[in-house]
Amino acid sequence: MDVVSEYHDLVRKDVLPFVPQEAGRVLDIGGGIGATSVALKDCGSASHIVLLDQVADQALPAVDASHAVDLNDLDALDELLGNAGPFDTVLCLDVLEHLVDPWGVVAIIDKHLSKGGALVVSLPNLSHWSVTVPLVFAGQFRYADKGIKDRTHLRWFSREGAVDLVGSSGLSIELVRSRIWKKAERLVNLLTLKLFQRHFTAQYFVIGRKT
Repeated sequence: MDVVSEYHDLVRKDVLPFVPQEAGRVLDIGGGIGATSVALKDCGSASHIVLLDQVADQALPAVDASHAVDLNDLDALDELLGNAGPFDTVLCLDVLEHLVDPWGVVAIIDKHLSKGGALVVSLPNLSHWSVTVPLVFAGQFRYADKGIKDRTHLRWFSREGAVDLVGSSGLSIELVRSRIWKKAERLVNLLTLKLFQRHFTAQYFVIGRKT
């Protein structure tokens, strides 16, 4: 697949409803070729895009600046954002769980957010039944090549952990939403009156606001 010509297939459409309508200057961390942030620019929400990713050299033409930076090097990240910021909206979509110190990264993001700026985060849910059921009833935890148990995940978060991470530097938590991936799980969740929703939730979206 030509990722540039087919970039619409890579847009995180599930996240777009949670991004501020006036996204302004956007920092897209770990955003691949920048498909989601470019979608925001296409609809007039984003005015300027800075992309940080290891494949930054393949960034879409609408990305204004792209950098391949080691997100575990907090000093380098701080310096880069100091030169490129401040930002009105920062996207961290399924990236923080791959980092050694996601709390340090959130603190640096907070530092370079404009007043009223938003940090939009998505994180996999450790409490999903695919993790908890084998662990509780069989004592098993096996990594996978993708998904919640992705072997490249270094950090793990429940709903409370995700909220604590986004708010760890002082950002005000504006929104928390759960995402249930499978239709069958959504049905069972409704039939059980959402009493076990945290165990059907595959992913949490959390927005922190700099007030």
